[in-house]
This record gives sequence, C-alpha cells and structure tokens, in this order.
Amino acid sequence: MRTRGAGTNTTLAQLTHMGDDEDARTPLPLTGATRLRVLVIGEGRDGQMYDYGWIEDADGQTVWKMKYDETDPAGGSEKNRVFDGVISLPAGNYVLRYRSDGSHSYNDWNADPPDDPESWGISVFRMARR
Repeated sequence: MRTRGAGTNTTLAQLTHMGDDEDARTPLPLTGATRLRVLVIGEGRDGQMYDYGWIEDADGQTVWKMKYDETDPAGGSEKNRVFDGVISLPAGNYVLRYRSDGSHSYNDWNADPPDDPESWGISVFRMARR
C-alpha cells in the first residue's frame, strides 16, 4: 500500500501490511531538505531485526536503517518492535525499503500481533514546518 501527500504531516511513502518473504520498495522523492517522521513495525529478537525497514539514496546506499537497539516494544509478542522517530534528509531521490523473513507477518502471526497490526511495515510522513 502506498500513498502520497503534498502538505504537512502527510504520508510521503508507505509499505504496510507486509507479509512473509517480502523485499518491497517504493520511491521517496524529496524536493528539499525535509524533517521526516519514520514509523516502522517489525520483528526482532536477541538484538537482531528479522522484519525491518530502511531508506536508501539514489545510489543504493543506506541512509537510515531500523536497528534493534533503537526500537521499543510494539505490544503483543516480545518480538514485535517499533521505531517511531524523526530524521532529516536533504533533497534527493530516495527509496523506502522493507524486508521480512518467512514467518510472523501481517495477518499470518505465529505469536501475538503488535498493538497496531495495520502499520506492520514502514511509513514516512512529512513533519510540519516549525
């Protein structure tokens, strides 16, 4: 699922309802330096992420990645993890990415789902200007 908006606090790019064995991507163009809210819900345990999101630049280099140590519990099973934070990126053409393993995914949970199962995946929102 992907939506786009042009105003403030709008969804710029989104990959949600991610299932098993996903390797999803969608464009994330930024016409100027932008403060972004990044919301990612995935699966992690023992310090590792198994379902996670990241952002790449036009050259395929990772500019932001969901890391276990920077996540919080997402409710339900202990392996449900969430990152909900603000990052800033300069103007450019980016790609929003999400990868999942072969189990515990949207509507195919092998343990209790997170508190917000509809957001399983990654979403990026434009922050309101200060």
